[in-house]
Amino acid sequence: MTGYADYLFLLSPPENIRHEVARYKKASVKHIGEFGGMNSPAHITINQLERQKPFMMDTAFERVENILQAMPPILLHLDGFKYFEHLHGKHTIYGYIRSTPAMEDWFALLRKNLKIKKALVPHITVVRNIPEVDFKKLWPHFHHKKLLEPFWIHELKVLQRETFGTTSGKWEPYKTIPFKNTEALAGKADWKTAQQAKADIADRKQIKLF
Repeated sequence: MTGYADYLFLLSPPENIRHEVARYKKASVKHIGEFGGMNSPAHITINQLERQKPFMMDTAFERVENILQAMPPILLHLDGFKYFEHLHGKHTIYGYIRSTPAMEDWFALLRKNLKIKKALVPHITVVRNIPEVDFKKLWPHFHHKKLLEPFWIHELKVLQRETFGTTSGKWEPYKTIPFKNTEALAGKADWKTAQQAKADIADRKQIKLF
């Protein structure tokens, strides 16, 4: 790759989470029609860097890759839905990642290692940046949904695309960095409780979402 490139840092949940989020996206299309990102796989965005020199990013990752690999995997909890309000009356509905001490400490360490200064609200976008009229149609369906799913994150994925490319600007894989410190699994004390809570609601899941 020559010239400038953009980089997207994300955490990818396991297949069962991606499948559930895809189901909610498809159900939403039936109510409001097509929307941006309706086909994108579920993920947690960490950071995006634009207009970077690829050789400088290669050098930066040489310095930080071992530090990231020394981090432990993290147990996260998808716990229902919330929404962001944007300018001009737009809204984004997202899967809420429950805040726990282990989660807060882990993301603080990730931000430090990646030198991210801005605040980070981990979440999984379901319906992004839709007009208020569409939000009012959808939110009553999401508001009381109980989607409780614990899941582990074992790696950081980094995607790359040309800043001024002549193609569609599709993101391509650049690096996958595993969190190798399995001796210090972040949040493992919450696993048994999470599994029990998940079992308690399993029988109440509906085949038809809304």
